[in-house]
Amino acid sequence: NLTEKISQAKSEGQPGDIMAQLYNEVGLAKYMQVKFKEALKDYDTGLTYCGTIAALHYNRATILYRMGDFEEALIGFQTAVKLDPTNEEFCLAEKSCVDCLSGKT
Repeated sequence: NLTEKISQAKSEGQPGDIMAQLYNEVGLAKYMQVKFKEALKDYDTGLTYCGTIAALHYNRATILYRMGDFEEALIGFQTAVKLDPTNEEFCLAEKSCVDCLSGKT
C-alpha cells in the first residue's frame, strides 16, 4: 500500500526526490479514482519535497486542466516542459492549454 510506503520512507529519512516520486504515485492512484482534490494535495506535497520532477508538475496541471483552471494548469504545463522539453506529451498538453485560453478549441 502506498500510504505505508510513504510512512516507511519518511521514517527511513529517504531523500526528497524519492518522497516526491512516492507522492506522485499516490496522486496518480487518486487521479484514477477521480479524487482530484485529494490528488492535488499529494502532488503539492510531492513538490515540497522536490520541485524539479517534471511529471509532478504535469500531473498536477492535468487535474487543474480537467477542473477548468486553465491559467493555473498552463503554469504547470510550462514548468513540466521547461524541466523536460523533449517530452512530447508535456508539449502537446501545453499547446492544448494555450489553445483553450486563446479560444481556439
